[in-house]
Amino acid sequence: IIGFKLSKLLNNKIKSKSAGRVQSVALKLIVEREKEIAAFIPQEYWTIDAKFKKDGTEFSAALAKVDGAKADLHSEEEAMAVYNRCQGDFTVSEIRTARRKRNPLPPFITSTLQQEASTKLSFSAKRTMSVAQRLYEGIDIGSGQEGLITYMRTDSTRLSDVFIRSARDVITETCGKDYLGFYRVRNDAGSQDAHEAIRPTSLENTPEKIKGYLTSEQYRLYKMIYARALASLMSAAQYDSTTAVLSQNGCDFNAQGSTLVFDGFLKVYGDYDSSKDVLLPKLDEGEQMTAEELKANQHFTEPPARYTEARLIKTLEEDGIGRPSTYAMIIDTIQQRGYVTLEKATEKSRTKVFRPTEQGVLTTEKLDEFFDQIINVDYTAKMEEKLDSIAEGSAMESSVLHDFYNRFQPLLEKAYEGMEKIQPEKVGETCPECGGELVYRNGKYGKFISCANFPKCRYTRQIEKDGKEKPEPAGKMCPRCGHELLKRRSRYGTYFLGCSDFPRCNYMESLTGEEIVPKKTAGKSTARKTTRRRSS
Repeated sequence: IIGFKLSKLLNNKIKSKSAGRVQSVALKLIVEREKEIAAFIPQEYWTIDAKFKKDGTEFSAALAKVDGAKADLHSEEEAMAVYNRCQGDFTVSEIRTARRKRNPLPPFITSTLQQEASTKLSFSAKRTMSVAQRLYEGIDIGSGQEGLITYMRTDSTRLSDVFIRSARDVITETCGKDYLGFYRVRNDAGSQDAHEAIRPTSLENTPEKIKGYLTSEQYRLYKMIYARALASLMSAAQYDSTTAVLSQNGCDFNAQGSTLVFDGFLKVYGDYDSSKDVLLPKLDEGEQMTAEELKANQHFTEPPARYTEARLIKTLEEDGIGRPSTYAMIIDTIQQRGYVTLEKATEKSRTKVFRPTEQGVLTTEKLDEFFDQIINVDYTAKMEEKLDSIAEGSAMESSVLHDFYNRFQPLLEKAYEGMEKIQPEKVGETCPECGGELVYRNGKYGKFISCANFPKCRYTRQIEKDGKEKPEPAGKMCPRCGHELLKRRSRYGTYFLGCSDFPRCNYMESLTGEEIVPKKTAGKSTARKTTRRRSS
């Protein structure tokens, strides 16, 4: 409804490529989370843990209560005061046991498939939908082309009666009657229910049976869809949970144990479950125990986590923003427009998170300034409900659109008058190809350098994440070692060619081809060494 007019405005004023009722709210969530992280002030807190051993089994217990109140330690002084109270033997003061059930999740809908594929298979939402589309359209599995799953754009967990009967037969035959569960349709109030849940079209096409006809990605996604659909009709998994309270001088430590006693639906969905048994030895109330180790640990509260694809999709769904069928497109769009990047949460992490670019932050700030009444979670969710009402026939399209435009048009006119036109930041150099000015721009992969005369001149230069320009291949080889020469920028702003095998090879030459030899004095480099002295 608003995408075209907003996109035209933002492109004219700040060179942002697009905006929309849903994509701009998704971007806003990411930008606001980044601001929360930047404003976060860590708070210190302490925990105390004890390690025990009995009959060869080690287990840990964490401080839970001090003098009957919840343990709440905010300083080393507080922690050490409690630590010093816990130096003698501990008494097992209480043992609590309970049988806990864990029900299976419903079969996949579009959003939950995207979330689970992101978390368990490391698939992007776009990749998930592409692979699912292929499975739906059909693959030759030896007996001809066959669609392997039902339609993958759905918000209903409903399963057909035919599939339910077939699945119950398979469960009884392969697992036993104890594994049969109760079928429950768990649709949200706004679910359209036009298609049933995502499931295999035939349970005879087991993942292992047709594996040889599928690509690796197709097999992994199909296997998960197959397992989830079957598991949704199975019985609950059951655990025996034990909590042992070990007390010392008014300080209560809790040791938790959990043992799977009946696998239920995990018999087929266990590959996608990360829970593990935590074993406790047999303990008796009144028993005396000595801690093998007692530790006080300092911690700091952490800021809210950045959005992963799975978490962003879940948030959009919970807030009633957009439709599951559009989430992959929304996420792809805000990346393609250069508003966000998807990168590793930490250097060693496999998890990828969204970070807003400068252009993404600017876009959100301008939309907040001029369109905060309509580009927000609440208004977008209400508009979604109104669009559903139009589809159901309970609201008039003309009335809804008239009300919207009466609110939107004045805001648009005010933005055209009041939004300042942003000029690209100048690099301070001339373009080597046409002599025009070089400017900084934002693209799909972040900030880069471009000629101001674009599109007449298409010269570009990349910038690395640390803000340094990425060296460009020079098109010639190092005369000293044979590796490629790269065009680099010195700290003084001048350019030279340097060996790509640096620091093993330190060959350099000017852009005109003369070798650059570092100056030396008395056998030592002229580079100045600075020693910081302690003031007296």
